[in-house]
Amino acid sequence: MWKAVIVDDDRQVLKGMKKAIPWEKLGIDCVGEGTDGEMGLQVIMKTQPDIILTDVYMPVMNGLEMLQRVREEGLKGKAIILSGYSDFEYARTALRLNVHDYLSKPVTIQTIESVLSAAVTELEEEKDSWDNQEGLKDELEYYKSLISNDWLKSVMIGIEDQELIHMSQQNINLRERKHLVIGIKLKKTQKLNTVSNATWSVFQKALNHIQSEIVFSPLKSVDWIELNHYHSAILLSYERDSESKLCMDLAQEIAGEIMKHTQKLLSISFQIGIGSLKEDWHEISKSTEEAIHTASRSLPNSIERYEELVKKEGIDPIHKSNEVQSPFQFYRDLAEAVKHYQKDHAIKIAVDFVKECKETNNYLSSQVKTLGKELWLVFTYCLYDNGINLENLFEEKSISKQTEGLNNLELFENWLVEKIKVICSHNQMDEKENIRHKQAVEYMIQYIHTHYSENITLNELSEQVYISRNYLSQIFKKNTGLSFNHYVNKVRMDIAKNLIIEGQHLIYEVAEKVGFKNTPYFSSLFKKYTGLNPTDLLKQ
Repeated sequence: MWKAVIVDDDRQVLKGMKKAIPWEKLGIDCVGEGTDGEMGLQVIMKTQPDIILTDVYMPVMNGLEMLQRVREEGLKGKAIILSGYSDFEYARTALRLNVHDYLSKPVTIQTIESVLSAAVTELEEEKDSWDNQEGLKDELEYYKSLISNDWLKSVMIGIEDQELIHMSQQNINLRERKHLVIGIKLKKTQKLNTVSNATWSVFQKALNHIQSEIVFSPLKSVDWIELNHYHSAILLSYERDSESKLCMDLAQEIAGEIMKHTQKLLSISFQIGIGSLKEDWHEISKSTEEAIHTASRSLPNSIERYEELVKKEGIDPIHKSNEVQSPFQFYRDLAEAVKHYQKDHAIKIAVDFVKECKETNNYLSSQVKTLGKELWLVFTYCLYDNGINLENLFEEKSISKQTEGLNNLELFENWLVEKIKVICSHNQMDEKENIRHKQAVEYMIQYIHTHYSENITLNELSEQVYISRNYLSQIFKKNTGLSFNHYVNKVRMDIAKNLIIEGQHLIYEVAEKVGFKNTPYFSSLFKKYTGLNPTDLLKQ
């Protein structure tokens, strides 16, 4: 259910809307109400609704001022204004605050229902789009490991350094054994995001403990590799003459131990997949790919084998559709070249790869689109440390828009080469741009410390430094570690704290001196930043 809040100073209107609007039919739960902007703001910040229905002209704080506060706090819910005033300035301000719809009273319940239905549709589309993008990112998280130099990890994902491998004693052991990989995929949830580093450390020690306890004939070694925050791979190496069934049974037992310890220590949702047994160490990466793929397909807190997945689907879901070379090495080589702005080398890598793909003649249009999506994310990851946000270099705003027209390899090659040229040419402006960005942030900081008592907006400053609002927001956060609004409020709260400690002003006077006309809102924000109410600070 989507959550909604109603704010109107006419109690009859509030009562009428709560009763007449078919909330359940629309899939909406009305979670709160307010009779003025101040009360509405408190309810909104407490309930975090998806939809806000509000009047404009209300006592204490009007609807537009309330929405301004809501936007400053980062809440992006759909705002619907129901106003008896048709003043153009109201409408223009509403537009600036990204209001979903502006309705003039009187308005029928049918009209409100229609507008709410449209808002719900947009929310669902946005959620689907976000889920799809997050799902793709989640599946591609372990591509970050492509730039790692860890030897065993490289072997497991198929990008081994041949010279190093032939010199390694560990490779001798690999050559003499059979291998199988267990893949672990932790479900990306809010609970997972709040797991502490200490808990992760205990979890990793538990896996190491499992590794040390279960090494027995015919299992010769167990190596756990953390591919990233969400994916791990466990390499099981067996004696060469081990029976395949025994090897798979041992893998199932180990996966069960991992499941038991994970549930006991973290109580989080996860998926486990077991790849197929490989006779040749060169195929370890295939077993890793199978294990991760199977983990992604299995139910939460369950174990599934790749061989069972193949039987269930009637085909080999990975290798049947990926008869061309694995793109891992291509991704890594291209990412390294782009990261260092080696334009000619990057273009050659791209052209050579496409040429090889054409010779194999196995890439379908859907697979070409997937290549584009994956490469876009690889570029995003490898350029992040260079301080580059791809959305600022290109007009397109999403991966789907970037790649939706890539129906064949020719289009893919042209698209990729064009992106490489733009990204690499950006480096020529880097030094000059970095100086400009630093100067812009320094100006903003000075301005904030000088004008903290005024209504400071990012839009206003973006016009002064001639940098777009969104880009300026990113530059500011990169240089200060804080969002613009967070930094402004922190400065205001630090100054307010000093003023309160001086004891020369009443709380409402302090609030006004640091830019707040609404004393209760100032008090709640002060507690959020300092952990104390302003009155508590006076008592100390």
